[in-house]
Amino acid sequence: MHFEIRQDGRSWSWILLNDTGETIAVSEQTFPSAAQASAAALAFSHLVARAGKSLTVTPSGSLL
Repeated sequence: MHFEIRQDGRSWSWILLNDTGETIAVSEQTFPSAAQASAAALAFSHLVARAGKSLTVTPSGSLL
């Protein structure tokens, strides 16, 4: 997977793509600079990594 930082007019956003180029996630907001969009993508990746460390399966749930 990899992030791309994209510009749309004067706004920037991030998109997370899998190895075949399919969209996994996109930023819900836009940013005034590429640096801010990059920082938001990095923060999102840290949140996902932290969530992965606390992954649990309950008896009534299933793990995909």
